[in-house]
Amino acid sequence: MIEVSTVSSEDDIESLVSAINAATWDEANEISTYTAEALLNYLSRQDTLFLVTHEVNEDSNTFLGMASARIEFKPYDNEKWLYVDEVDVCVDQRKKGAGKAMMKKLLAIADEADCEEVWLGTETDNDAANALYQSLNPDEVERFVGYTYEVED
Repeated sequence: MIEVSTVSSEDDIESLVSAINAATWDEANEISTYTAEALLNYLSRQDTLFLVTHEVNEDSNTFLGMASARIEFKPYDNEKWLYVDEVDVCVDQRKKGAGKAMMKKLLAIADEADCEEVWLGTETDNDAANALYQSLNPDEVERFVGYTYEVED
């Protein structure tokens, strides 16, 4: 059975970070080394969400992936929306439904928080992610150009 849980600073962050760093990732995940300090800093921000997914059986509990998101306010009309930053599934754990389970949980959280919309983006050539997001029946699919600016110290 797949279980999705929301992580808080009260959870065993050291063990979670260990599981994340021991997991099998590929270039598409763009995973950096996690630290307990960095994850706790992330969790301390208001309206941030961090989900983890496990496959739980009678004799095992396997880490499948994680997702990060945050609830944002627009600068007008007090509208809220959920921005999904990452949905990452371990390379050796894909095709089990972990990504879909995390997205469904994020959509439910957005609904419970009275968000107007959920927004996320992915690369146009990420076929697996695009298939997942299409399967959830989005109201709109846009093509856009993204810009990245690296800020030097």
